Amino acid sequence: MSRDSYTQESGSPPPGDATSGGEGPKRAETAAVRGAMAGLVALLAVTVAWWALALWPVEGIPPAWLERARLVCFNAGPSELPDASGWLLLVGQPIGMLALLMVIAGDAVRAGLRQAFASPAGLLCIASCGGVLLAGLVLAAVRVAGAPGDAEWLENARAPVPANYPRLDRPLPGLPGLVDQHGEAFAWERLQGRPALLTFGFGHCATVCPMTVMSAREVQERFRAEGRAVELVVITLDPWRDTPARLPSLAEQFHLGAGQGSGAQVGAADGVRPRSYMLSGTVEAVNSALDALQVARQRVPDTGDIVHPALVYLVDAEGMIAYAASGHAELIEELARRM
Repeated sequence: MSRDSYTQESGSPPPGDATSGGEGPKRAETAAVRGAMAGLVALLAVTVAWWALALWPVEGIPPAWLERARLVCFNAGPSELPDASGWLLLVGQPIGMLALLMVIAGDAVRAGLRQAFASPAGLLCIASCGGVLLAGLVLAAVRVAGAPGDAEWLENARAPVPANYPRLDRPLPGLPGLVDQHGEAFAWERLQGRPALLTFGFGHCATVCPMTVMSAREVQERFRAEGRAVELVVITLDPWRDTPARLPSLAEQFHLGAGQGSGAQVGAADGVRPRSYMLSGTVEAVNSALDALQVARQRVPDTGDIVHPALVYLVDAEGMIAYAASGHAELIEELARRM
């Protein structure tokens, strides 16, 4: 009997036909299972990469792109560890992706796992993935347990200063619209050819800003004791709250000295009296200045606080940004002596 006559008489495909026996739905089910398992593996890979970006230890000063990525993605402080919101993102990301995968293809995921547990190759794959996750959790725990807090990091860090530490030689941008704690418009010409330390902070900051400004003041005083004047300029990161009217109290809060304005000069009894400036302005003017100075930062909408790295620019007597340093006094001093 021919295939056509068999089909006409029985109303069904002949035995052995490719469309018989529900092979179409079976193939679709197999494809769905494979796709679901591929999604599960991709989720694992993304999670490993995400956690590595946040926690992988870096010797010395991290690259600028990594520091900026950790700041923006995880609100990482000077210790390079995420803050509470960063940890929430790290933990919530894989959980959220897994939940989404189960909603979309939960049956296929469960079927794929059953098949994996039923075969030696599948068991080996599951054991390997479990080993990767366990090793990652152990390494993350060691990294977190061995890392200092932000304040401790700023206090105890002893970063070596290599001979080839990169020199920026970047011109200072103008700061239109910024005023100091005396209500005077600020311009770089007021430094009168003196080298300067330029750093950033805000009044509600409890750890990074006070420690960074304190380190800069410490270096300023060390040079003053040697008879050398190094100016100090602090620009607020929070123009929403650190308005020009609050600058005198901010200068006092950071121990910049209310009397160290443009009139401070060298006195025979006091030796060199360097000047210190606390700057602010409108939100637009401050943010424009910070952007021009390439200061990485992120404002937390719920609290208004600013997440930012500990950063000090060293400005030479020619008005060029010579170096960028973290907030540790020894590093700042060593770089200042190279200018």
